[in-house]
Amino acid sequence: MIRDEQIMMQKRAPIITIMGHVDHGKTSLLDFIRHSNLTAREAGGITQHIGAYQIAFADQKITFIDTPGHAAFNKMRERGAQVTDLVILVVAANDGVKPQTLESIRFIKESKVPFIVAINKIDLPDLHLEVVKGQLAEAGVLLQEYGGDIEAVEISAKTGLGIDKLLETIAVMADLLELKADPTAPLEAVVIESTMEKNKGPVARVIVRSGTLQTRQDLVVDEVTGRVRLLENEAGQAMDQVLPGEPAEIIGLSDVPEVGSVIRDANASYDADLTAEFSKTGELEKSFRLSDEVNWENMDLDFMLGDKEKIKLVIKADVKGTLEAILQSLDKETVEVISCGVGQITEQDMELARDSKVLLIAFNIKVNNTQKKMAKILGVKIKEYNIIYHLIEDLQQSMLKLMDATFDEIVTGEAEVLQIFDMKGETIAGVRVKTGELKKSDLLHLKRGEEIVANPVLKTMKHGKDEIDRIGTKNEGGLTFKNKKLNFQIGDIIVAYKKES
Repeated sequence: MIRDEQIMMQKRAPIITIMGHVDHGKTSLLDFIRHSNLTAREAGGITQHIGAYQIAFADQKITFIDTPGHAAFNKMRERGAQVTDLVILVVAANDGVKPQTLESIRFIKESKVPFIVAINKIDLPDLHLEVVKGQLAEAGVLLQEYGGDIEAVEISAKTGLGIDKLLETIAVMADLLELKADPTAPLEAVVIESTMEKNKGPVARVIVRSGTLQTRQDLVVDEVTGRVRLLENEAGQAMDQVLPGEPAEIIGLSDVPEVGSVIRDANASYDADLTAEFSKTGELEKSFRLSDEVNWENMDLDFMLGDKEKIKLVIKADVKGTLEAILQSLDKETVEVISCGVGQITEQDMELARDSKVLLIAFNIKVNNTQKKMAKILGVKIKEYNIIYHLIEDLQQSMLKLMDATFDEIVTGEAEVLQIFDMKGETIAGVRVKTGELKKSDLLHLKRGEEIVANPVLKTMKHGKDEIDRIGTKNEGGLTFKNKKLNFQIGDIIVAYKKES
């Protein structure tokens, strides 16, 4: 019997991704919608994992993906845009458009997905909403009230003001999109997060794109196989099946799958690879060799650098998404990753750290007393982190010590010139900070290759039209210099430094 795909197509839950700058209220919004308290579970009050959650509103299921707002999670946010049907861009009314807001806008436009702007924190006093809307317009987001086609909803994730209107808008837009899927088709489920848990083994958090995910189903994803022992929703409740558009946690795989990979039914036949755009194969992990845990307190720099003048690391993280974010923050010229992975520290990790004389980093992983005693016996240096800001800052400070500088200088940041343009008689260098930070008061070298071609003095530092005093790692800004005849080129490196006392 020939299967009629059109007849089999059924309405599915829309997949909604929440994006925006750190601390603009993305998770708080989801908390209010779900009557939950997700923020209380996140170290430092920031989201460091992608989570998927489902609610019912007006007799319609809606699946939400909550993505981290910190710059270290660019790839995770980008992946969220790739699997979503609709994006909610959260912008704080008291803070306006910020660097991660702009990056989220870029991801949304590159993914060509429709989106809604949620202007949050309108319960705060002395707000200037028109300024925020003007900033959005400058960023290429023209709201309907200004003649554009992007709808904006003013909300308070704290009080609930405007939340119902936001959900109604989502429901209407989802209806217009006519989202359908075939629950009888061969299974395709996208891995949005994965980890190794002590009592569960490999765990994959997924969203089903088509087909139906069921218990006792044989699965394959890249080189990982397995049979579904247990399916759970975000509340930890067991499920018999998961339909298109719905999230679930899979237990029963042979290993931890890569985030972004596509899980399929091992016994089904597929006509074509329709999900290649979602597939990730651990490119970052392949480009690095990683290690376990590191103790940065009173660290011996000679120990860190070894003979090859590179920081050698073994890294263990709680989930694949976090591991990817850490890898993104590393400079391959100064860091050698001996080994990396997710889950608890093992004896093999310890032995590798000892034999390779490397630092061992544990992120969001509890190091028990037995492991600490073993580390002490083996001479392995371990440091536990649970906030990625702190880990990245420590790594960057260590990497900066390896960068080229004169004998009496300490490098504090590096930025690459990406664009050069003229405005009102001023030549502006558009830069992106690669490591550390740039401050308006910094001493600077302009490097071309290995040669210092000038020692410029900053005149202005801007982000958009706003004057700023610093640009942090992975962020961009525009610089002008007091020397108007300064001959800089795209690809030049601006090195910030301070004199060694």
